[in-house]
Amino acid sequence: MEENPVNHALTTTVQKRFEEVTAGKKIEAPSPLQHVLTMGEKEREAFWNSQFQKCIKCYGCVDMCPVYIPDSDLNLSQWIPGGETPPPHPLFHLIRAYQVWDTCILCGECERTCPAQIPLKTVQDLIEYLPPEKVFEIIPGLENEAKDAIIAFVNQKNGSDRRTLYEL
Repeated sequence: MEENPVNHALTTTVQKRFEEVTAGKKIEAPSPLQHVLTMGEKEREAFWNSQFQKCIKCYGCVDMCPVYIPDSDLNLSQWIPGGETPPPHPLFHLIRAYQVWDTCILCGECERTCPAQIPLKTVQDLIEYLPPEKVFEIIPGLENEAKDAIIAFVNQKNGSDRRTLYEL
């Protein structure tokens, strides 16, 4: 992977994806995001539980992220003390995603790196285009204290001003 000479700070991997989209390549099957959005509430809850329980807590998704900055206002260590195994559902994954929500380039390296093949890019896609309250409906199971902290973090960063939000 190398830096894109046309659009600095984007890797060639991201540029290739943009080119595929603009070339009009046909999508044969629904994306994981499209699949999740068509699920019912119970099916979605079962899906995310099964996905997050596969996590081996290797932190590969954090280590491979090209835009992850460990000193965030929404710090993982605030929720998961050092040396402890992160809870399986969904605190670790949502906080990891919200740490990079305003800088994520949607490259999918987190997902490609995951040895458990958890659809982490789908989580990033949801965070990119939906307000936190809707994300919490689609990825259920987060405690209210964590929800409040995430909403405060997004509001502090003027999150709704930065993104194109979509209605579902």
